[in-house]
Amino acid sequence: MTTAEKTAYQAELFGNRLTKRYKHLKKWAKRTGVYCFRIYDRDIPEIPVALDIYETESDDPTIAGERYLQLYLYDRPYEKDEAEEEAWLTAMAESAANAIGIPVQQVVTKHRKHQKGENQYEKLNESRSGRIEFIAKEHNERFWVNLTDYLDTGLFFDHRALRHTVRDTCKGKRVLNLFCYTGAFSVYAAHGRASGVDSVDLSKTYLNWARKNMALNGFKENDTYRFFENDVVTWLKSASDQYDIIVLDPPTFSNSKKTDTLLDINRDWPLLVQLCYQRLNLNGILYFSTNSQRLKFEEQELSALRGAEISDITAQTIPEDFAGGKPHRCWKIVKTDGAGDLY
Repeated sequence: MTTAEKTAYQAELFGNRLTKRYKHLKKWAKRTGVYCFRIYDRDIPEIPVALDIYETESDDPTIAGERYLQLYLYDRPYEKDEAEEEAWLTAMAESAANAIGIPVQQVVTKHRKHQKGENQYEKLNESRSGRIEFIAKEHNERFWVNLTDYLDTGLFFDHRALRHTVRDTCKGKRVLNLFCYTGAFSVYAAHGRASGVDSVDLSKTYLNWARKNMALNGFKENDTYRFFENDVVTWLKSASDQYDIIVLDPPTFSNSKKTDTLLDINRDWPLLVQLCYQRLNLNGILYFSTNSQRLKFEEQELSALRGAEISDITAQTIPEDFAGGKPHRCWKIVKTDGAGDLY
C-alpha cells in the first residue's frame, strides 16, 4: 500500500468513526444544552488526533449556529516527513469536514506537542489575519473562544461536569478560582449566585479574557467579582480571605518570566493543596484537578491537614463526550474540623 493509499484509507476510517460518534453525541448535546464538545480522541490508534466541535452563539441569525472544528494532531512515537505529515493532516481535516457537513475552511488544525511552562501559552497567530474568534454557549453560560491564536481555545470541555457542580452548590458561598485561565469556573459560580468570586492567574492575557467572559455574562468586576494578577503560590501565602469553595486546576508546568518560581505540579501539589486548605472555611470544599498522568496522589502527603475528608471524584467529573477516557483526575477535599489547619 502506497503512502497516498494508506492516507486515503485512514481518512475513510476517520470519517466513518466521526459520522457514528457525531450522530450519538449531537443528540446528547441537544438534550443537555451543550453546544461545544469533543467528538473524537485517538479512538483509532493509527489516527492520533482529537477533534472538537464549536457552534457559534449570536443574536445575529446570519452567523448564529455556524459550526467550526478544532483538529489537534498529537505527537507520534516516531518521526514523519513534515510535508507528508501536513498532507496527512489535510486529508483528515477534509474527512472531518465531510463527516460533519461543513466547509473545510471551518476546520482549524494544530499540532499538540508536549509542552512545558510558558510554551503552552505562547501565541500562535501574531496578527488578526485569519483569526477565528466568536461566542460559544455551554448550558446557559457564554464564552469567548479563539480557535487560532493559541494552542487552546479558552474553554476546556473536560471540566464541564465539575463546573456544573460548582454552579449548583455555590449559592451564598465565597468561591476562589485559582489558575483561573479564562474564567469558566468563575462564570459558573457567578451564575450560581455565589456571594463572591475571586479569580487568580499570573497571565494578564488570560485574566483579561476572564474579565471579558464574566462581563459577557453580566458580571462586571467589582467588590463581588475580583481578579488578581499574581503567582498563585505567592498569592496564597499572603492571602487572608476565607472561602467555601476553592477550585485548584493548575497546569502541569509553569515557568513564567514574571516569577522565579518554577511550578511542577507532580512535585508541588501537596504544598498547593495545603495552602488552599488554610483558606477554607469549616465544611469548605477544595476541588483539586490535574491533567498530569504522572502525579502520584498519596494521602499521606496530606497527613498534616486536620479534619480533611478526601475522596476521588474523577468518575463523576468525566462528561459524556470523554466517556471511556481519563482527561483529568479530580479529588474533593472537605474541611470538617475547624480546630486548626495544620498540625
